[in-house]
Amino acid sequence: MDAIKDIGCIVAQALGLGFVPCDIHHLTQGGKHGQKRRGHDFTIGLNPWSHRGEPFNGMSADTCEKLFGPSYAKQPRLFRQEIGNDDYLLDLQNTALDRYWGRVKTWHAA
Repeated sequence: MDAIKDIGCIVAQALGLGFVPCDIHHLTQGGKHGQKRRGHDFTIGLNPWSHRGEPFNGMSADTCEKLFGPSYAKQPRLFRQEIGNDDYLLDLQNTALDRYWGRVKTWHAA
């Protein structure tokens, strides 16, 4: 979990916004709120807006939505359509973790 916190929000990373602090979000079976968690290996980092629908760092909700897209907590269907489904986000997170731990090097053109 510390590595995910060190990496920051996976949505912000994917959007090219750089490091943004994150909450830990446990993915659930069926991808629905209130369902059983899939386990610690199915965990992603989301900023407070993307995760809980709460503006942060002095930003308004409008600003957060413009920067990060829809909130997973407030508009889960739209979040999945515009940002990605749970498995896509997990793939992004796992790739970021592999880079963090030095298992994979970021590709650069020669």
